[in-house]
Amino acid sequence: MFNLNDILQSAQGGEAINNIAQRFGLSPDQAQAAVQALIPAISAGLTKAATNPGTLGSVISAVTDNTHQASFNDPNAAQSPDATQKSSDTLSQILGSNHVLQQIAQQASAVTGIRPDILMQILPVVASIAIGGLATSLHNQGLGGMLGQLANAAEQGNLGSVLGGSAGSAGASGGGLMGVLTNLLGSLFGGSANAPGGNNAAANSELGSALSSLTNMFQTGNLPANVTQSGLQDEIGKILGGSR
Repeated sequence: MFNLNDILQSAQGGEAINNIAQRFGLSPDQAQAAVQALIPAISAGLTKAATNPGTLGSVISAVTDNTHQASFNDPNAAQSPDATQKSSDTLSQILGSNHVLQQIAQQASAVTGIRPDILMQILPVVASIAIGGLATSLHNQGLGGMLGQLANAAEQGNLGSVLGGSAGSAGASGGGLMGVLTNLLGSLFGGSANAPGGNNAAANSELGSALSSLTNMFQTGNLPANVTQSGLQDEIGKILGGSR
């Protein structure tokens, strides 16, 4: 199963890091350091978003956006104004205000020695590539159709109502996604999952598989010691736990 570091290292034919280096006037080593120092923030934001009905819908919609999928494959697409704007919008949903993003950039700067203003410019590019890679990986697993169904539910506002009633029975009237998302929330919070029932059990199982595969990829992956031992992840947790 891919994680965010795997996705970013494999993006753009394995050249994403070098492409970022060229775009922002960095050495490949500096670009690698910048990307890997920003991964914990993206991971934390996505993981937190998955537990909230509104932000989960935003993440699913972003993952299915063709702009981000193009970013994963094409450096020009990743650095386009459209990708930057959409990625910035998603970052504001999962991480918070521009002030929060600046705090994250400051923390990443302390680890990498790269100026915070440069990291602020790199962050939406990295996020767009990562989000597009999530979709590509799901498609490669044969779960693209399920992701599309989840995106439709998000667009229609059904995710919020389903999650709002997720404390109820999975077999309740209008259940559909309820059982799946109850299971997802149960796994995220370490609780027990209710088995989806009714004639839609097979479809629910597939949707649940797509959701589980998606959220599993929110993990950071193996990052270098200067990131993992720096306290960066703890600081990001504190920042995201504060005001947005």
